[in-house]
Amino acid sequence: MIPAALCRFLPLPGFATSEDRMPEPSMDFVESILKDSRVPYREYRCNSPSPIWLTSGNQLLSSYKALSRFATVDRHYRGWHAHHVVEAQDLERLGVAVKFPQYEEQLTVLLPQAAHIQRINSVLRNQAPKYAVMPVADLLAAYAAAYALMGNYCGGGEQRIRSELMAVARAIFRWEGLA
Repeated sequence: MIPAALCRFLPLPGFATSEDRMPEPSMDFVESILKDSRVPYREYRCNSPSPIWLTSGNQLLSSYKALSRFATVDRHYRGWHAHHVVEAQDLERLGVAVKFPQYEEQLTVLLPQAAHIQRINSVLRNQAPKYAVMPVADLLAAYAAAYALMGNYCGGGEQRIRSELMAVARAIFRWEGLA
């Protein structure tokens, strides 16, 4: 038996420690966007080798690579999708994609499959067709319409979820001086 005084210094079996984390350049981007968005967040303690952030609205955010990998190993999130808070095609549409990290390193939120495909993607395709030329204000309005349909998918409250996603979207656009 391990004395209680030593337990706080020993890693828990099956849990990643900071030494286990893989350095990812995208985490600087992800964390800088989260800080700029002013959405309260903390590290989500899980079995991920990369940091995953939990917002006050109970949303999980990280890079696409980290969340996609996490959704395959955590049985509670199996089948969930990593959704880019601002789609890569919209960054391309605005001519700024080359200034952002690669697709797999961009900021995403973990969503149930139905919320991702049937709600967000369908609304975004309708409101902001792939090849349409649109100003940033119209793109933000399309994201607001999509995120208004999210509901309380993670128990954080509909309004808080919507507010957090829009704050992150605006921070992404601001990152390149677009909003």
